Amino acid sequence: MAAPASKEHVLKQIESLSPESLAEVARFLEFLQFQEEKRGVRKKASGKLSGFGMWANRPEAQDPIAFAEALRRKIEMRQDG
Repeated sequence: MAAPASKEHVLKQIESLSPESLAEVARFLEFLQFQEEKRGVRKKASGKLSGFGMWANRPEAQDPIAFAEALRRKIEMRQDG
């Protein structure tokens, strides 16, 4: 596909699929969602980004953007290097 697909175009294409093909599309969508969650791309229902990797379950990293900014500030202020 040369141009980016719109939601409307994708939904129109889905309408013509067989039940078996719809099941395959659903499995592929679950795979894509998993990949985005693994990379930290998907947002939580609250609208905030979810943590990922070793930081995913750390309470101090509930807001990954703020946490990363705070770490960056600490590193930039270090005088021991």
